[in-house]
Amino acid sequence: MTPPASNSYGSFMDWKPLHHPDFSLPVIRRKASDNLLDLLYGTSDILLSRGRSVIFNHCYPNNRAYSSAVYRLEKAGLIAKRKTDGSLPSLTLSKKGETRFSGINRPEKYWNANWIGIWYVLMFDVPETNRAYRDSLRGFLKRHRMGCLQKSVWVTPRDIRPEYQDLNEAAAVDDVAFLFEAKTVLGRGSLAVAKEAWDFGKLNSIQSQYLKVTRENLKLLNSTSASQEELIEFFRLENTAYTQAMFHDPLLPSKLHPPAYLGRDVFSLHQCIRTRIAGLL
Repeated sequence: MTPPASNSYGSFMDWKPLHHPDFSLPVIRRKASDNLLDLLYGTSDILLSRGRSVIFNHCYPNNRAYSSAVYRLEKAGLIAKRKTDGSLPSLTLSKKGETRFSGINRPEKYWNANWIGIWYVLMFDVPETNRAYRDSLRGFLKRHRMGCLQKSVWVTPRDIRPEYQDLNEAAAVDDVAFLFEAKTVLGRGSLAVAKEAWDFGKLNSIQSQYLKVTRENLKLLNSTSASQEELIEFFRLENTAYTQAMFHDPLLPSKLHPPAYLGRDVFSLHQCIRTRIAGLL
């Protein structure tokens, strides 16, 4: 008997992949591979610049503190190397940082955080001549799920003072930046700030698509008998889809969730799929 032809994903079940125009699946798959390891473990009203953007002299009185800061930044995906001419250090994003999505497999930790209403506002002014430094800094802030109010004004409800200290020790960020604590940002309410800083429309689009596709796959899984190979393929597909769905999720405290936020539904369904597949395997 001729076996049934496999689909483009190498399995016999007609699993539905998640496709979204903002994502490249080959890139997402590489990034999702790191999450497979995790799955095993079950204001201020007025913001002013100091005008120091052209002053780059920075001393390193404590080599041990510098080395420790460099080590922590490298673990977080940022490489900083000091210079001896008084200019800004070189700053680049590392490959390790590109593959890490801290928190998406344990999002309750962030959702359930007891937010006391304080925003951390980071402003920086990096000249065009130091574009690489500026772009790497922005990329690092994005990876830490900070929201962008403007190109050089970033906010987060999480206390980032330890990360800022590391950036200052290793990358002289204090020469071009200010970090504020604020209970209001430009006089706006907390939800208004969150909606302005993070693109919840884009997030809702991909997360609602994930829920639709994954519910169809779960229905197919519950109505048919899948082989071990097919179950493993579904596990890989679903993990890739979940990574896409949570890629832009800022994992804000629940007090800052807009009414249409779907992150909790996404995570609940993801857990349901994992439990179901584990039982079948």
